[in-house]
Amino acid sequence: MYRPLKFLSVLLVALVASLIFATPSFSDEKQDSSPDVEIIKVDDGSGIIPKPGSGSAPSSPTDRGGALQLGLLGLLILFPVVAILSVRRQAKRNRRSVNA
Repeated sequence: MYRPLKFLSVLLVALVASLIFATPSFSDEKQDSSPDVEIIKVDDGSGIIPKPGSGSAPSSPTDRGGALQLGLLGLLILFPVVAILSVRRQAKRNRRSVNA
């Protein structure tokens, strides 16, 4: 009977500690509350996900969109398909052996 109580008390202490340390007063980032600050985001296509058509064609197989990446995509699609077909085939064999 004491074990669930101990678990709940530890969970409650962890929750309170995480809430205390997640407040902005303990954060390393300084809070700027001045209303005249304007944040402008400029997207020139050089981010993590570039805009379509903004890059260059792959010049080697290891470049983004090159032959090795396309081959890996093909393998990632092929392996689950082969696994599913194998499981279905084995299930059919097992059903036949049980019915025979």
